[in-house]
Amino acid sequence: MRHPRPGRAVLAALAFTASLGLVACSSDGTGGAAVSDADVAAGLEYARAQLAQYEADPQFTFDAEPFPMKDIAGKTIFAVPTNSENPYNVAVDEESKKVAERYGATWIEYTNQGQPTQWATGVEQAVNQKVDLIILSQGVDASLIKPALQKADAAGIPVLLTHTILRGEPIPADLQGLVDATTDAPLAEANRLTVDWMIDRTDGDGNALIITSNEVPPAKAEVAAMEDEIAQYCPKCSYKIVNVPVAEWATKIQSEVQSALSADPTINFVLPIYDSMSLYAQSGIKAAGKTGQVEISSVNGTPAVLKIQQDDGIVTMNVGESIPWLAWATLDQAGRLLLGYEPVANGAQETPLKLITADNIDETGTPPQPDKGYGTAYVTGYEAIWGPSEQP
Repeated sequence: MRHPRPGRAVLAALAFTASLGLVACSSDGTGGAAVSDADVAAGLEYARAQLAQYEADPQFTFDAEPFPMKDIAGKTIFAVPTNSENPYNVAVDEESKKVAERYGATWIEYTNQGQPTQWATGVEQAVNQKVDLIILSQGVDASLIKPALQKADAAGIPVLLTHTILRGEPIPADLQGLVDATTDAPLAEANRLTVDWMIDRTDGDGNALIITSNEVPPAKAEVAAMEDEIAQYCPKCSYKIVNVPVAEWATKIQSEVQSALSADPTINFVLPIYDSMSLYAQSGIKAAGKTGQVEISSVNGTPAVLKIQQDDGIVTMNVGESIPWLAWATLDQAGRLLLGYEPVANGAQETPLKLITADNIDETGTPPQPDKGYGTAYVTGYEAIWGPSEQP
């Protein structure tokens, strides 16, 4: 397995790649047949070009109608995360609370263990407390709690669904009128990059175990994007998919990974669609005696996962999303709803991605911190849109 830093490729390579009839890989791990060296080279060229676009600190590109965020002072925001045992969910909401309180709002966090009945109870508590805004945070399947959302609608409380609907997608038809705004999630793009990393690291000969959780709303589309990336750009690659429900990550991911590696010793990559899964997947790799032979690349940039990446190297790349940046994006939509401004259509906050690798992981801190590693362009960007935080 090779370990180079992704090279910078010319755009002409993309057109060259598109002109080749690449053989799709099957999910049973059989791979494609009669693959030419040109096919493999074109896929490598494409993957490295994609990776190179996400190496630097991201720039702030979001542009929307300004509004006075200071006017949210005195408002109450009630947040229902997907699962309070997920360190990523916790980290994003902690940062969101800091931003809300900076501008004078009150943030109430509803702790839960990822059960739809708990989400519904949280929404009903928010209604009873007559809060000003309800946030369904980081992956809540709002379609499962529509009766509770109808109560929020009847009470005139707006609902914001964050980081759940994929970039470019509208609010689902069954949630129209129940969810007032969203912030989008670039998770399909991010998971394509994890495949591109595998292509680069294995010279186009990867054999992956993809770990998903089908009950998370965007999960199936994320996996479909990964399958498409493999089919188009890695004709020698193979993969298998295992589904582990969110509530069972801590009890089942390790054993699923260990079993898969024992059954197929040629697996050289584990691709969890969310990086918190890596906390358990890396234990499965170790238990199978595959340290140094099997790598992980994943998505989100959770500090706890970056710590294991920094310490043991089994996670070799994380497609990071700046947690504070996501928090500021959340508050941008929240502020618009709280103050009666039109929310940004389709939640298009343009939150960025950045590759976190051995080359730059120390920029995130030792140990990694949520507010390091991505620059601070979002702070000056949003402050210019929101105006000063000081009260008159």
